[in-house]
Amino acid sequence: MQHKSPHEKSASAKLTFLVLSDAEKPSRSFKASKFQLAIIVLLGIVAIGGVSIFAMIYTPLGEIILPSYFSTQAEQLEKVRVLETKVDAVQNQLTYLAAYNLKLREALGDTGGFDTNSSSGQQSAASGTVAQSVPSSPEESEPVSSMPEQLPAGIDVNFASDRGVAGSIFPLTMPVQGFVTRGVNYATQHYGIDISAQEGEPIVAPAPGEVVFSDWTLTGGNTLIIAHPGNYMTVYKHCERILVQVGAKVSRGEAIALVGSTGTTSSGPHLHFELWHDGKNLNPENYLLTKN
Repeated sequence: MQHKSPHEKSASAKLTFLVLSDAEKPSRSFKASKFQLAIIVLLGIVAIGGVSIFAMIYTPLGEIILPSYFSTQAEQLEKVRVLETKVDAVQNQLTYLAAYNLKLREALGDTGGFDTNSSSGQQSAASGTVAQSVPSSPEESEPVSSMPEQLPAGIDVNFASDRGVAGSIFPLTMPVQGFVTRGVNYATQHYGIDISAQEGEPIVAPAPGEVVFSDWTLTGGNTLIIAHPGNYMTVYKHCERILVQVGAKVSRGEAIALVGSTGTTSSGPHLHFELWHDGKNLNPENYLLTKN
């Protein structure tokens, strides 16, 4: 039996490739083992695949070959952009509400501290409402009403130079011509008086001041808040229309709104009118110049 030498075995394990040419150029040949050939083929496949992926990602070729895949990718990117916009909007709203909460507490005289030794100074905190201390009013210890949900930042409720002068805005004139149909009742959390009047009747400022809130609230409808000298504030709810904007300076007797019946707690045309001083809820009937 004839045995092949190692050299012959190595030669037989290689493949010979012949490159034919025309008559002027001699033919060429080269040899490669099966392993070398496999490496060359693998590298070729990798190179072709890389070029194809690059072309599909960075050229319009991908949208032509796989339109459904790339359209889905575009939709997902758009959803991500929308979600980022919503997150930014929520963050801005939280910042806005934090500024409102601080301004409103300052406007109502709340320093933010908890007085555990005072029987009349109790504080409560609830989601979506402002925590507020309850000091005694000149008449009696009175609860605190929930205030509107928005207050623009930058409003100085203590704008008046004579803010420390007690009684500087009194007497108050009637904010609307009508009849008082309901008074203050703390048992039912009614923190003002209801003045019945015709719808569309002008509401006037009972004293000079500055508008610190002018917007819609769920229960109060179109609501207006005016800060007055001496740390007094008046609140007007259920208005059909508000005639002044935040930051406006108003004088006594100036039309500020129209009587309406807006808000979930209104059952007919009337003005709900509240009076506050340093966080204390006062009975407006004790401070009005005239009362029908």
